Amino acid sequence: MQGLSMVLPLFLVIIIGHAIRKAGLLSKESAGQLTNMLYWAVLPILLFRTTLRVGSGIFDNINLFWAIHVTFLAVPAIAWAGSRLLRKKQPIKQRAVTVLVSVRSNNIFMGIPAVTLAFGQAGLEAVTLYLAVGLLGYNLISLTWAQVAISGGFSLEALGKTAKGILKNPLVWGCFLGIAASFLGLKKLPSVLDTSFKIIGDTASGLALLALGATLEFGHLMKAVRNTWVDSLFKLMAHPALVLLAFYVWPVETVLRDSVVLVSAMPSAVNNFIIASGMGMDEEYAGEAVAATTLLSVASLPFWVYLLSECV
Repeated sequence: MQGLSMVLPLFLVIIIGHAIRKAGLLSKESAGQLTNMLYWAVLPILLFRTTLRVGSGIFDNINLFWAIHVTFLAVPAIAWAGSRLLRKKQPIKQRAVTVLVSVRSNNIFMGIPAVTLAFGQAGLEAVTLYLAVGLLGYNLISLTWAQVAISGGFSLEALGKTAKGILKNPLVWGCFLGIAASFLGLKKLPSVLDTSFKIIGDTASGLALLALGATLEFGHLMKAVRNTWVDSLFKLMAHPALVLLAFYVWPVETVLRDSVVLVSAMPSAVNNFIIASGMGMDEEYAGEAVAATTLLSVASLPFWVYLLSECV
């Protein structure tokens, strides 16, 4: 019941965002501009401020580093092998999407609001630490696996383009600048600047969920669920299960463990559609995977919240 009460407000805000666009109060173009504002300004500021507040903890969590990076490496490989077993005739462009979305959670637009709602400020700091430690590997490893899946092997040219894309990612830079500032001895921002950044950061959760609802297409949802059930299985169940297992090998504090597992249980990231299109995959199938996992997470997220509450 606790998990359901945590999840329902998130989805209500997503539905409100969708209703706002359907009512004509927000055009698709405006929704895209809102997403761009979040991606390029609001969320990097939130990540910078919170990463700075986490401070030296970024450098003190070798167990966190190993747990998340081992799963970044393992989950796409399992998804690739599993899709070949469960859907032998799946087209290669769709199989590449399966590999891509298996580990790429909606960390920002749903993960931050969900973890903050579930665990408060401690959860927000935990998920920020996770992003600071893992965001570079998250992008590099998942995109590399996707490139392998679509081409059947490694391409130095493709990997070079992937690396350039990651270096242009404002979320990576938000975390990197926070780490750099902490490393240089800056403990907190000047009061006026810190308050300004806090005001901006406090808008992130609500705006992110509204933007997600405004950009998602909910038509033909059941068809999307049928088409992408393998992807949903790996993303919503296998990925967080392996993360939880990894933390028994490399243990961390309970709130950090629970926050990272919950973020890993989030549905497929919306930007997977954009990445799939840019990398020559089946972008329509990627859009279906985003919609299906978002719908099914209404049931899977309460399960994970309950399971985490029972774990010791």
